[in-house]
Amino acid sequence: MGYGIAVENVGEVDLYRFGRSNQVFRGPKPSLKKPYIAFIGGSEPFGKFVSVPFPKLVQRGINQACVNWGTPGAGPGFFLKDPIILEACSNSSVCVIQVMDAAPLSNRMYSVFPRRNMRLRGVSDVLKALYPQINFDNFKYVRGMLRKLKDADSKAYDVVVAEQRSAWIARMLELLEDIETQKILLWLAPDDTKNSLVNDEMIDVVSSHVDRLVKVSVPDKRRVDLFNSAEKDSGWMTRSVHKQVADTVAPELVALLSEEQKLTA
Repeated sequence: MGYGIAVENVGEVDLYRFGRSNQVFRGPKPSLKKPYIAFIGGSEPFGKFVSVPFPKLVQRGINQACVNWGTPGAGPGFFLKDPIILEACSNSSVCVIQVMDAAPLSNRMYSVFPRRNMRLRGVSDVLKALYPQINFDNFKYVRGMLRKLKDADSKAYDVVVAEQRSAWIARMLELLEDIETQKILLWLAPDDTKNSLVNDEMIDVVSSHVDRLVKVSVPDKRRVDLFNSAEKDSGWMTRSVHKQVADTVAPELVALLSEEQKLTA
């Protein structure tokens, strides 16, 4: 059964539980008996700051059911831990997989909780050896820890980044292999990807394992004031950005579904 919560700057939003762990997703709860397109990813498809996130806009544009399994703070490991969602993704006509962040992902430096990927579960002896001056008991969330590590020792931080990127590639390849249907990799890329944790080289590695790569240039969220915006749809994923994503993804989906129909005719 669905239920509602107040999502920031949007108001009441219908939610429901699904999957092995009964994770909360944005509703209304869909029917999986008819053909549908699956969307998985993090906060962006969930649409924290908007009343109509881009999966719903795509649904309106192509008139085909789109299921939104976007989960705030999720990394690739979140979906790998849920075989029910993976099976549902494999049963979709097309699965649109957002390029998720590499930070909320367990690796040899630190581990995160399976359902709350931004919460820090523990750190390894390797990371403690890299940063003997840091008391890791002070950190509950990955983001805060990483900011501190970067400020404390930029050279040691490069080792952390290399491990994050290696783990991300491995988990993304595993995720793409486990989803057995047509796949679109959706990259919501900042204008400048040079300083991004997920970079062009990483995308090149994983994009060969999908049917299409769709890149949408969006504002760099680090440059957006999330707290002092006077607009109703504050945040870096504004209504206009969601529309931009939907307008880019929709024709790619239509073309891919059309190709499949021709092959099976």
